[in-house]
Amino acid sequence: MNDGLTIRNCVFAFKCTAQWSELTATDDEKISFCDDCQKEVHLCEDDEELAKSVRLNRCIAIYREGGMVMEDLVGKVLIQD
Repeated sequence: MNDGLTIRNCVFAFKCTAQWSELTATDDEKISFCDDCQKEVHLCEDDEELAKSVRLNRCIAIYREGGMVMEDLVGKVLIQD
């Protein structure tokens, strides 16, 4: 699903101190678990995944081709109307 939305310069409502590499792996390679806050963190590799996770109020980490661009920024994106 592509709704034409491109998310740039995300503003995080909450920034976790954890890094993706420190989270506990799950059976799904795109979901890790934060032992501190007891929540799943969803890895977003494109705008579609990021938009879906934002709409579902998920904790996220962002990956782009070439590597983690926000490995040290795990958290929730602020939804602005």
